[in-house]
Amino acid sequence: MMSNARRDPLAPRAAALVLAAVLLAGCASTIDVVPEKLGGLPDSAPARPTEQPVYPNVYAIDAPSEVKPLTAPEQRKLETDLQAARESQKERLNPKPPPAPPKKAAAPKKGPPPKAAKKAPDSKAAEKK
Repeated sequence: MMSNARRDPLAPRAAALVLAAVLLAGCASTIDVVPEKLGGLPDSAPARPTEQPVYPNVYAIDAPSEVKPLTAPEQRKLETDLQAARESQKERLNPKPPPAPPKKAAAPKKGPPPKAAKKAPDSKAAEKK
């Protein structure tokens, strides 16, 4: 079976024309003058710098640091401070549950008083009889 669809002879030319327009637009340096509504920069944007900034020399040796290393007591104090901070953060993250409320004594029930329990007969008393 054959398809009834016709091929458009202008489709490849139109695609090539659109591609060429996109490539030429990418090379244009007039993006600054595009209106803001079409994607350009707003009027309040700062102007481009006139000079290119100087890149830092990556091979330059840094100046020696003026910070002195910590002494042993300073190191111990810092470690204890850090441990205390860590513990306080753990307590804030997982607080201890509140203590349980004290239990109240059960109020005596109103009703007949409990019956006295019967005592078991004493075996020695039974032998004497």
